[in-house]
Amino acid sequence: PGEMACVGATCGGGDVELREIPLSLPGEKGGVIKGDARRSCTADVEDEDDDEEAGLLGTPKARAPRDDGATASTSTPTSGASGFLSPGAFLSRLPKGEAVMFCGTAILAFQNIVAKTVERGVPPMQVVFIRSALSGAVTFCTLYHRHVRSATYDKSNPMTLETFMGPKEMWPLCAIRGVVGSIAFSLAYVSLTYLTVGDSVAIFFLNPIFSAFLAWPVLGERVGTVEAVAVVCGLLGTLLIVKPPAVFDPVAKEMGWGLSSGDAAPPNPTGVVITVFSAACCSIAMVTIRTIGKRVGTLSLAGWFHASSTVIGLLSCVARWPLAPVSPNQYEWSLLILLAATSFFGQLSLNYGYSHLPTLTASAMYYLMVVWSALLGVLVMKEQMDVFSAGGSIVICAGGLGPSLNKARVARNEARKRRGETNRGDGG
Repeated sequence: PGEMACVGATCGGGDVELREIPLSLPGEKGGVIKGDARRSCTADVEDEDDDEEAGLLGTPKARAPRDDGATASTSTPTSGASGFLSPGAFLSRLPKGEAVMFCGTAILAFQNIVAKTVERGVPPMQVVFIRSALSGAVTFCTLYHRHVRSATYDKSNPMTLETFMGPKEMWPLCAIRGVVGSIAFSLAYVSLTYLTVGDSVAIFFLNPIFSAFLAWPVLGERVGTVEAVAVVCGLLGTLLIVKPPAVFDPVAKEMGWGLSSGDAAPPNPTGVVITVFSAACCSIAMVTIRTIGKRVGTLSLAGWFHASSTVIGLLSCVARWPLAPVSPNQYEWSLLILLAATSFFGQLSLNYGYSHLPTLTASAMYYLMVVWSALLGVLVMKEQMDVFSAGGSIVICAGGLGPSLNKARVARNEARKRRGETNRGDGG
């Protein structure tokens, strides 16, 4: 016997497809773990693969009909040679949460390049308003299309606010994610008015550090050795790439590297406060996404973010802070539309990654955005990459991929142990 249920703190309704599972699961030492108990690392990996069937947009896959009399699922291909080597089987084995974060950080890095270009003629908060209004319109139109056209949804049900905004009981958390996340990314744009790009990026990327340690008391995700080292690697790699003058120049002069750009002036205190507050808000938003988990679709979460950013950007434009709005020209409008597109897909990727991965893993992989920024700076902005930037990219990649590789190693070891216990039980 079994029941329709989700196991774990981050499971729930929304777009996640419920499956029939046993009321108890095998324990590590021959006992059982009740349905409401905490899952092991292996169970987390297996459930993550199941939940990721919802896809980036949160739409459940169509399920093949199942024979009620069957004793095993036939939806998964066998492990024969032809099935294992087929493209579909290979793609099904890719770590989807990590892959989405990998692509999402690239999209967000490209968004920064576009934003820096357009902000030469358009005030930052006006950029936030236009970007969010366009991205929000696309988001809610996509939600409408899913409800009306998708065969997996009941078209006879009337549309309500919950169709677009997710379950009503999750609205308080979604509002926190939307408002706090909007403040974070809006202030990140404003901080460039007071700080160099290097100082601003270095301070803002304290947010994965905040996220990792905030997840301990909020989500009970303990900071293991591998995860802690990964986050530290991310911070060190970020400092190597951006080389904030206030930190890097004195060290370069002391070591005689000959790379100092001159006497480093102290960072603007206002800019430092704004950026630290932005990083703290971003960490709260990311942990909130993890708390919400898969109970709200990624599109609905993105809708909350874009709606909040639109309101905040509009209020800033009305207040003419920090600069009065202007009338963009045709070239600037094309950049703003491109910025809205990157924001749409970037937010979807970020929401998906943080809702499907442990906060520490997602936080470490978030540092890959700095690697993408360095590469895009060379390819698009024609910037030069020195040996420190290259070394920082390697350190960040190692930190971002380390937790994922460790998770896969732990899962393989536990699966091997489970198979051994099963074989011994069958033999007995």
